[in-house]
Amino acid sequence: MTPPADDASSPRSVHFRTEIGSLPHRDRSGGPGSRAGHSVAEAPAECWDALVVGGGIAGLTAAWELTRAGLRPLLVEARGYTGGLVAAGTIAGVRMDLGAEGFAVRGGAVTSMAGALGLDVVGPQGGGARLLLPPRPGEPAQSPPAPSAGDPAHGWRLHRFVRDAVLGIPSRPLADDVVAVIGEAAAERAARDARLGEAGTRPGDPEDLASFVRTRMGDGVLDRLVGPIVAGIHSADPGALAADTVVPGLREATARLGSLQAAVGEALERRRARGRGRADMTIAGGLSRLTDALRSAVEDAGGRVLTRTGAQWLRPTAAGTGGESADAPGTRPLWDTAIAPTRRGATPSDEPVPAGPVRIVRTPRVVLACSAPAALRLLDGAGGAGSAGSAGSAGAGHVDTDLPIPVGAPIARFILVAHAPDLGGAPVGSGLLVASATSTTGTADATGTTGTADATPCCPVRAKALSHLSVKWPWIGAELAALHGPDTHALRLSYGRPGEPRPEVDLERALADARALTGARISPSDVVDSALVRWDGTLPPATPEHRERVHRLLAQVRDLPGLTLTGAWVAGTGIAAVVEHARRQAIVMTGADAGSLPVASASIHQEE
Repeated sequence: MTPPADDASSPRSVHFRTEIGSLPHRDRSGGPGSRAGHSVAEAPAECWDALVVGGGIAGLTAAWELTRAGLRPLLVEARGYTGGLVAAGTIAGVRMDLGAEGFAVRGGAVTSMAGALGLDVVGPQGGGARLLLPPRPGEPAQSPPAPSAGDPAHGWRLHRFVRDAVLGIPSRPLADDVVAVIGEAAAERAARDARLGEAGTRPGDPEDLASFVRTRMGDGVLDRLVGPIVAGIHSADPGALAADTVVPGLREATARLGSLQAAVGEALERRRARGRGRADMTIAGGLSRLTDALRSAVEDAGGRVLTRTGAQWLRPTAAGTGGESADAPGTRPLWDTAIAPTRRGATPSDEPVPAGPVRIVRTPRVVLACSAPAALRLLDGAGGAGSAGSAGSAGAGHVDTDLPIPVGAPIARFILVAHAPDLGGAPVGSGLLVASATSTTGTADATGTTGTADATPCCPVRAKALSHLSVKWPWIGAELAALHGPDTHALRLSYGRPGEPRPEVDLERALADARALTGARISPSDVVDSALVRWDGTLPPATPEHRERVHRLLAQVRDLPGLTLTGAWVAGTGIAAVVEHARRQAIVMTGADAGSLPVASASIHQEE
């Protein structure tokens, strides 16, 4: 395997960045001359039309949008590769996405950008995804397939994703496929959503996704549809996520239309009106082709991208020294930012640290598209109060950077390429999501509430998801067959749930889970190649409290002319949410009207 040019601890084990929770070691000394021991008092400033800090999908998108306005941005990325969570590597001779692999059909921000870059947008193949769920409470324990020594799934059964749903929330709760998954009593409870008026949407009602779904449709929909899907996609419990961040506009539409099922139906109609019946799409050849194209477009337009280069501090400076900036001198306040070479931190997941002398970048526009710890550190010097060099700056105000950031679950992905004729029939379609082994489910009574909870039967696997990559994305299957012959398949098993220890995965565990989930017997001698990829803490849960704190921070940053924030920790997880937010921030920064940018309208579906 060939990983991105960053922090590989071994040829077959790749670690990616983590987000820091409470930032206990953040350096607040601030100001010039204090970073990495290098004095910058006499350093000449190099001038750019804009500076973008962070080379993930948000930073690349913002830089691209700035070039479309005729500006020449400098983008710096402290790590050794661009793309962030959108990264690719070569496994068994085939390039594959190692992180995010798709995006939601949510507005047109991503699809219109792909079109402008000359990229084709395609949907997954394989007949759709599945859910692996335990028997329902009261369901006969011996219903097919019966648990036995020869049944590696231990009685858990595969169910197709329900049709006409958003993030598992059905628009027709009494449809046959919904009843098959959650049972008649739970389906009848969910259908009573049509008579609940504004419940769950009023001021003071809980804003988390679990409370909202439970109030409107009950525990059956939450536990057997929404919960497994949210855990698999967002690596978070729905009780920890703000409904308005995960499914923007759904609570408002529920209040307006009178039911959650009607709100879901409206979202699905908008999706169909755009001519896209699928919930998720990707770029032909892999999602990483999008970030590659963005970087090339930025550089072709006169911008510059520097990896292994990090921003060390940020401060406002007096206007009137625009230098080579496209803005006339004296017309805008300017920002000075110290950038320096970086090297990896103490562990592969840590933020990179300075490794050389700083130089100063002066610009009227700064986009902070980096991780939360780095952005908050830079914002320490951005406000007027206590900031070195802030005298004479225009419009600078106080920014409160004491902002705790939720920490995401540690995620491990084991990608397996093997000769496996048993997988030829795509036994699990494009892939599956596995319900949590620690959830509890009650039996709905006549009122729709739950009685005594029955412990979920023991989960047969440790994996939380499996993607049949060579079926889901046909170009992977075609390239593997050309290189290694027919019946060569690629599987990706995902591990890591909220509150659980960092998952330890090896080939033996992956093969056992693959057999339990697909029924295919794959021996170690059948394996062509494999790779363990870790993404530690890269998907922090968007809790209601975090959403409110970010809104307050953004209001403070708006008082700082020429400075903006974007990225997943600000916009919410999911490629669609991040790209839309980054494009809007960049457009507003150029002084243009962002009203023509397609808006979001459906759920975030980052991965399967």
